[in-house]
Amino acid sequence: MKRKALLILFITVLVTLASAQENKRLAFNAGFDIYSRYVWRGLSFSDAPNIQPYMTFTLGNWSLTGFGSYATSKNYAEIDVFLSYSNNGFTFNLNDYYNEDEQDLSAFNYGDWNRSTTSHLLEASMVFDGTLHRFPLILTASTMVYGADLNTRNNQNYSTYFEAKYPFALNDYSLSLFAGGTINKGFYADKAAIVNIGLESNHEVKFSDYFSLPVKASFYLNPNQKDVFLVLGISF
Repeated sequence: MKRKALLILFITVLVTLASAQENKRLAFNAGFDIYSRYVWRGLSFSDAPNIQPYMTFTLGNWSLTGFGSYATSKNYAEIDVFLSYSNNGFTFNLNDYYNEDEQDLSAFNYGDWNRSTTSHLLEASMVFDGTLHRFPLILTASTMVYGADLNTRNNQNYSTYFEAKYPFALNDYSLSLFAGGTINKGFYADKAAIVNIGLESNHEVKFSDYFSLPVKASFYLNPNQKDVFLVLGISF
């Protein structure tokens, strides 16, 4: 992807958000989560506790989110940008994932978009969050389309991930069963495989009449790598 195209996209988003602010339609939200370790789609990126700040601008059906994940020990840092459009239960996303070296910030160049050397990873995804014949189901399909997802011939792997998630309630807990996998060799596995099976729990822990915290517990099983994780998260 050319820098000029990215610059035009960035300027377009800024102009749109500025116009929305004048019309009093722009919403903003920010916060952070703390996780006991960082696991994503069945893959472990950091075995140390991670602090994950975020900020989101929302305009109608559009949203622009900045997300970070920083390990409290060892060396892991991730900075992502997500552009999303939602309508009628569908959400279309363009995601930019980026990692840096906290011990040597000059090791990677955030402005490097050369496909062979960039540390950016662009993903296009679609999420359906609705009801199929009165059966609640969240379906995700995503493909890495550009950047640091190359094979030994320096060609894009186009690593693709599919996931189905079933949300339900039990007592005062919000639970979700999920299963995800990849259809090709690439980022997630060295072959087509199921890489992410588990259960997610969300619960509001009340400390007093005036203070409570959302707490998440997630169980991940990666059958392909024969790995298992139990992760605790707290939102602020």
